[in-house]
Amino acid sequence: MEEIVFNSQEELYKRILPALRSKMKRIHKDGYKSIKEIDIWDYMRLNRWNKSVGLELCDMVHDILNIPNIEIMKYYHKIHMPENYKIEEIELPKLKDISEEEKTK
Repeated sequence: MEEIVFNSQEELYKRILPALRSKMKRIHKDGYKSIKEIDIWDYMRLNRWNKSVGLELCDMVHDILNIPNIEIMKYYHKIHMPENYKIEEIELPKLKDISEEEKTK
């Protein structure tokens, strides 16, 4: 069996793009529409494979398809949400207190 050699990360990316697209579709079905193939690629490259040696293409595809979606989402939010992002708290209007008499009517 002939060994496949990739001369660049771009070649490898293009080769595993079908697995990345498949994973992206699964993530989109869970409601996370902002995730792109490149986000999954970056997560895997920087967090799962960065210290690996001798990875095979089948292992990489397996990793992509089996990483929990929540891990990708955590990474995405960490990268794309500004650190100083804060939801402004506002005071909600007071609800009318209904007395016991009105509840029984």
